[in-house]
Amino acid sequence: MREILESCVKIDESAQAAYLDMQARCTDSKAAALLGHLAAGKRVHAQWWRELVDEWDAGRLADTWPSARTVREDLDATAAALALVAQTAPPALDAREALLAAARIEFLALDPVFAELVELSEPGLAHSRHKSFDAHIDALAAALDDEFGPSSPDAFMATVLRRTRHNNRAATRYATRDALTGLGNRRALAAQAGQWAAWSARYGGAMSFVLVDVDKFRMVNDVWGHGIGDRALVAIGRTISSTVRSADLVTRLGDDEFIILAPELEPEGAKVLAARLLSSIGAMKVPAEGDAFLTLTASAGIVTVFDPPDSLPRALDDILAAADRSLAAAKQAGPGAIAEPIVLVSPADEG
Repeated sequence: MREILESCVKIDESAQAAYLDMQARCTDSKAAALLGHLAAGKRVHAQWWRELVDEWDAGRLADTWPSARTVREDLDATAAALALVAQTAPPALDAREALLAAARIEFLALDPVFAELVELSEPGLAHSRHKSFDAHIDALAAALDDEFGPSSPDAFMATVLRRTRHNNRAATRYATRDALTGLGNRRALAAQAGQWAAWSARYGGAMSFVLVDVDKFRMVNDVWGHGIGDRALVAIGRTISSTVRSADLVTRLGDDEFIILAPELEPEGAKVLAARLLSSIGAMKVPAEGDAFLTLTASAGIVTVFDPPDSLPRALDDILAAADRSLAAAKQAGPGAIAEPIVLVSPADEG
């Protein structure tokens, strides 16, 4: 993971160097100013990656890339290609040459890995990061439109940049979100839980997990069919998302199980959250066939990680195993039950 982040630094630094070199050789003042603006943007982006390297070194990032070597090799090849753009540009660049070279740089740098890394490594900042990068691409695309006009073949580069950015963002959603409900998937949970587990271990802060399981959901599929079952799952996902706090992560683990990661929430607060969730699900009326509708109940297990400061971060598998035990206790108590939270207080002492 560290090597991937270092490659991201290298790419943005290579792009920044290329822009500054081309700016010094550009004969058009307007295009030169844009190159300087793009260089400044790349400097900011490189700093983002450096900060994530520091987060990794401090143990506050989860390793979300199983094929790290292949990804790193691809990113290193991108960095090498970026370095060649400025080297192969003419000694003196007019506006057209400068803008097309900039378009080649941005196209090479539009790797879907970047958007995915931001989404997984900085979920709290992902929106602002994406917005900043969108503005970066839009500035160049607008300059291409202005310079060449909508009917010029060269202006097509603006369309390519916008479309590639859009496709990369869509690919990121597919990689980090559940296809049916649009909620976070297991990979998103692993990334954010890893960061919050490191935070909790370092500072001794609490984080809670509420595992929600719909009662007797198999009967919904058996009686009404999987289409209605899917409709119910989508409705449950929306209801949960509208009930939790903005800082909470809602993930669909699979089938009819949902888990909510609630940072800085202690056991009693987690019980209140679980009660609010089950009440919201119980109040749902899911359209079925004709005038019929479904009503559902759900049960909840709760785990709170409350380790002392400077302890080792909790592994997600251990947290999920405790959540399963808590949910099993809720199921044994009957439909709609909320189990007493399991509090993980140290690697050797679980209550």
